[in-house]
Amino acid sequence: MRRFFNHADVIGAHHSLAAEKLRRASPHWMRHTHATHALARGAELTTVRDNLRHASIATTSIYLRSDEVKRARQFTQAFAAR
Repeated sequence: MRRFFNHADVIGAHHSLAAEKLRRASPHWMRHTHATHALARGAELTTVRDNLRHASIATTSIYLRSDEVKRARQFTQAFAAR
């Protein structure tokens, strides 16, 4: 986290909003960023779920954008156990 604070100090004079975001960074923020970017770049939802150690795919789904949520729901319904 110290690295975020150091970068915030460096950019603070010219980019105060970005610097403030860096100062508020947390380990959970980094998990969220990882999940969001991984899914946006095509990682499978189940892979991200497993990396984050979520018990439920629904928890991991919060990191999807709305179009990805729709697609994930459709596939879940299409392949649900009957």
